[in-house]
Amino acid sequence: MRLPILSALLLSALFASAAVAQGRTDYTLNEGQVHFRVPAGWSAVMEKTEGDPQAVAFQVPDETAQGSEDSATVVVKTRRLKAPAAFAAFVQDEHARAESQGGYAKDASNRNDSLHQYFVVRGKTRYLVRDSYFLSGETAVEVRCQRPLLDATPAAWNAQFDSACDGVTASLKK
Repeated sequence: MRLPILSALLLSALFASAAVAQGRTDYTLNEGQVHFRVPAGWSAVMEKTEGDPQAVAFQVPDETAQGSEDSATVVVKTRRLKAPAAFAAFVQDEHARAESQGGYAKDASNRNDSLHQYFVVRGKTRYLVRDSYFLSGETAVEVRCQRPLLDATPAAWNAQFDSACDGVTASLKK
């Protein structure tokens, strides 16, 4: 009789930890060197917090994309550099990687020089991607925010997503 009780306790603990993780807003990478915050409604769908590179990927709730293969995501990724001087080469390599994606087109409306904003095609859907880069000591940090460009998505949702992404990048600078 103890086995079913133990199983029930383990299941309860698993569900409780999943509920806590879903409401989590503070994250760290590289032994606490990189710290950032995300909105409470975002779900971490992948965390790699050991080795190099490290990353946390989030799925952002988007009612318009529900039931499709499309999803809005944000990824915070770090890579240790041999020296801070290697940061420019890191950014250049990431730009080249972005430009090699299917359907890549630079967003001509972007007026923010610190933001690499472009379009790509994933499956049949065009996405807007916004990449930001930072240097923390000898660790390069990339924040990639991408959202599908769906006709049914309200402009207010797009603005809220972009603002939340700006909030993640701003939290890295603190």
